[in-house]
Amino acid sequence: MGFESNTGLGVVNHYGARDTEAGGIISGGELAGGEGSEKEAVIYITGDDFGGTANFNTALTLPAGAIFQSAVFEVGEAFTLGNADNVFSIGTDTSEATNGVELANPDATGTTIDSTGGGTWVASAALAADTAVGVAVSGTTAAVTAGAGKAKVTIKYTKV
Repeated sequence: MGFESNTGLGVVNHYGARDTEAGGIISGGELAGGEGSEKEAVIYITGDDFGGTANFNTALTLPAGAIFQSAVFEVGEAFTLGNADNVFSIGTDTSEATNGVELANPDATGTTIDSTGGGTWVASAALAADTAVGVAVSGTTAAVTAGAGKAKVTIKYTKV
């Protein structure tokens, strides 16, 4: 991967592989790096993504050997939920609550960080296989109203 800045105008070009937005959910670029380099994956969540269900697949797959470091949740627009105790779990698709991270207050704007993870997403263990990432809402009357809520989740991991 290379960067070019030879115009003297502060303009640079980037050459190399970049991941692109897929289905409106995943965004950002992936900088190539060797073993042990830190990587980030960005997921955007809206109330419409749930489509009347309590979970959805994000189309993001973390590679085998990835070690979870942290997740940064940025809720820009509060979600309308089925009940005040509802939480979002982001993690291994279909088992997000036990293998992933948790956003405790999706009904309030702000930024929170989770650096503990759970299950196969603990900071000391590498994922054994490629892992599809999903989002689920849980709690009393688990539901998300369409048209309300926007969040960005940045998942930081190390690839071994």
